[in-house]
Amino acid sequence: MRAPPPQGVTLIELMVTLIIMGVLLGVAVPSFLSSIARVRLEGAVSELSIDLQYARSTAIRRRAAVTLATAADGRAYAITLGAENIKAVALPAGVSLSGAVAIVFDPLRGTANAATLDASAGLVNATLRVTTSAMGRIQMCSPDAAFGGYSAC
Repeated sequence: MRAPPPQGVTLIELMVTLIIMGVLLGVAVPSFLSSIARVRLEGAVSELSIDLQYARSTAIRRRAAVTLATAADGRAYAITLGAENIKAVALPAGVSLSGAVAIVFDPLRGTANAATLDASAGLVNATLRVTTSAMGRIQMCSPDAAFGGYSAC
């Protein structure tokens, strides 16, 4: 009579499985972290663009100049109407804006001072740019065309 086949896994099978899982995780985790940083950057720039449009419409609606000013460290921005703080936004971890910029929207026509804001994330080797024209038009683009789905600046 034959002996029944052994139950379970051997130590060698377990070690091979763990090595394969380690290699797969080593390849997947950096890509996953880069994807998360990319989504955070896109979300932050999209919110900034929407807030610029909100600041422009608020200036026209309230008939007073509205300012969107970025912090000196580039990690936050605020929308103000005179001394009243309308909205303050802290950017997600790893996302920052270039320099301190103040964009002022005119209450009569919704025009603004022309400004450029570059946003970058630590794990993504690409930037997104938000520009406001003198007419108050807001545009998003990728300066180095490395960000898919956005036109080159």
